[in-house]
Amino acid sequence: MALIECGPWRPDQPDLGAPGVTLAKDCLPSPRGFRPLLQKAIVSDALTASPLGAVSSTSPASVVRVFAGDTTKLYSLAAATWSDVSKAGGYTNTATFWDFAVFSGVMIATNFADSPQSYTMDVSTLFADLTTDFKARYVAVVRTFVMFGNIWDSVDGNTPYRIRWSAANDETDYTVSATTQSDFRDIPTGGNVQRIFGGEYGIIFMERTILRATYAGPPVQFQIDEIAPNIGLYAPGAAAQDGDVIFFLDNSGFYAITGGQNVSPIGNEKVDAWFFQDLDGTQKDSISCAVDRENKVVVWAYPGVGNLSGKANKMVIFDYQLGEWSYAEIDTDLIFSSLTVGFTLETLDSLSTDMDTINISMDSRILYPKNKALGIFDSFKLHHFAGTPLTATIETKELQPTQGKRTVVTQARPIVDGGTTTIAIGTRNRQQDDVVWSDSADVNDVGFAPLRSEGRYLRARMQMSGAWTEVQGVEIGGGTSGGR
Repeated sequence: MALIECGPWRPDQPDLGAPGVTLAKDCLPSPRGFRPLLQKAIVSDALTASPLGAVSSTSPASVVRVFAGDTTKLYSLAAATWSDVSKAGGYTNTATFWDFAVFSGVMIATNFADSPQSYTMDVSTLFADLTTDFKARYVAVVRTFVMFGNIWDSVDGNTPYRIRWSAANDETDYTVSATTQSDFRDIPTGGNVQRIFGGEYGIIFMERTILRATYAGPPVQFQIDEIAPNIGLYAPGAAAQDGDVIFFLDNSGFYAITGGQNVSPIGNEKVDAWFFQDLDGTQKDSISCAVDRENKVVVWAYPGVGNLSGKANKMVIFDYQLGEWSYAEIDTDLIFSSLTVGFTLETLDSLSTDMDTINISMDSRILYPKNKALGIFDSFKLHHFAGTPLTATIETKELQPTQGKRTVVTQARPIVDGGTTTIAIGTRNRQQDDVVWSDSADVNDVGFAPLRSEGRYLRARMQMSGAWTEVQGVEIGGGTSGGR
């Protein structure tokens, strides 16, 4: 018997003698292999149009609030129902992206087509215009300032390379003043502002560079330093923040920024080449990114091969504790880092009158408020990963068991905890040949799948379904056939 351990997923490496598996679909990395990715479960009714942005936060009264926006409306989620909380008259039907930030219990939203919006949580019933003379694509809170980027204003018109911030501790005041510290800054290099992330300092993503905005006080207010020349943000939705770490996609691959200054590649020689080969680059604005803190992964949803009209149909998944990858084939409108609002039996009944059709385990954490979850929009409805395990597919690396000879495989034993596993063997005699797969075989009562396959180079494909919990590898048994 030859043991083939899973190892990591490395699609950018050659299949023969790869350090790990050649395919890891619809699953998550684990320390010794892969674990299940749960099916998405519906937790809300539908918006009236495709979401262009969403956010989740806890209000000062400790109530979980979830907001989303489409081309003409802003919504708030209560239980499983979305309510229209747009300003009177709604919004211009030209928005392509909603960005959100929370400042002292006030939700700020901006879409560039309309004036920035504000909503005082626990108080407001509708969003309202901030009194500004500008529009902006992106927003973040940096220390005690609300900072906008990619600006159009009534004086200079379109200035996509500009950032602009509020008075200190006042999200309503944008009059330039040395006293209040409200001001703006034009970034001379790197193209347009693509996104801003906040905290103790600001991280400003341009198209071709990344900057750090550090509060310095009067008269300059913010010191702007370049931290990653020639690296930028590939698309506005292709980055997500988790504490002092920001994960993002540049046109050269996947990266992480730690502590506001250390930029490290995380996909080089692992998944970068595979991803860009699969990505539909004409639809890159459909990319969205979010941190799933429950599973300790960051996810990029993107339109890959086979997408319909630019809708994201794939997810590439990075476990930021293990430093390992997998991917999934799941349709999405948008993903975002969310908090659960909590459910009662009456709430679940509002989703479906037949409890058997609700794909949520009764012990799932999403039934309780304030738990961290990945928010997934599909068909305009909010979902979380809370169903039964998806059927996962793992293909091992390719190996040559006997140098210069062919091998006959007669059986295989999956090293999988729980569930149901089927196995197929892929063979070829030359590296330039296509892999030929045997029929899939079920595992019998003694734990083996009976097979008959012959070739010089071998690999195994396992499909796990049902209540499986981890796959670590496969044992292949057989004998030498001969050489030629």
